[in-house]
Amino acid sequence: MTPIELNQYFHYHNSNIRLLKIGFEHIRNQIKDLYHKQDNNGNYIFNLSDSDIKKIETKKIEKSLSRILSGIQVSWAEESVKRLLYETNLFTDTQRTHIITKGALDQKWYESLKIVFCIAYDLVPIGDEICASVSINTERGNLGNELVNQYFELRDIITNHFVPNFFIRNKVQHGEWEYAFKPKHSAEYSQEITDSLNSENIVTTTSRFTLVNTFYQMVVDLGRFKSNSFALDSMQTPFEFFYAGYMRKIRFEISKINSTDLESFISEIIDKEKRGKLYRQQNSAN
Repeated sequence: MTPIELNQYFHYHNSNIRLLKIGFEHIRNQIKDLYHKQDNNGNYIFNLSDSDIKKIETKKIEKSLSRILSGIQVSWAEESVKRLLYETNLFTDTQRTHIITKGALDQKWYESLKIVFCIAYDLVPIGDEICASVSINTERGNLGNELVNQYFELRDIITNHFVPNFFIRNKVQHGEWEYAFKPKHSAEYSQEITDSLNSENIVTTTSRFTLVNTFYQMVVDLGRFKSNSFALDSMQTPFEFFYAGYMRKIRFEISKINSTDLESFISEIIDKEKRGKLYRQQNSAN
């Protein structure tokens, strides 16, 4: 592809991502609006008893919107790896075609990470642009343990946090919003998958969104910038310099995914609104 074509395709995918972000934020705000909702007596619906019909019906709306939010979030992850392919001065046409033809979304991310790592540390063999013959683990003597360990840490993020997320999206897209079934033909009900699906909510999905965005930026920093052109530290690349900070952010989001307290999140929203109302009443009285 010519530089002009690359820039045009990047623009296409970037425009898709911008629209996905608008949709994500819009649906997320609709969910948060439900937490502000009150009944005719001024009681917050999510503070009512779980047996209250108003709360039951509102929670159904919350769940349906949460499923839509999950779908948008994984579409964001898919379109992100597509945009990555057209980042300036990153992949060759051969590398790009190789990644595009990988059917599964997780394989696109795995291959992108490996090839970008090889590009960053001059591991791309002559005649093997897709790095099929490269074993990153055997490069410890060349690169040192720290860099190789960082590569596998990033790969583990794809395995442990991207892949389960992609699976959830598949269930959502197939309409299994309330009860989930075992792959591949969804012929048998699965309580385990249903529980996993029901553990997704506005908090976990927002954290997954942030995680993907942070991971994307790390990969761009890894492949596109060299140490001698980095103003903050000529001895390191941006990837190496910011690695610890990026990982703190990722681990923070992972901790929220693994130990989500949705009730506390909702209570915080309600308490914040109550404080705001009280503040406005006091100011109007003065």
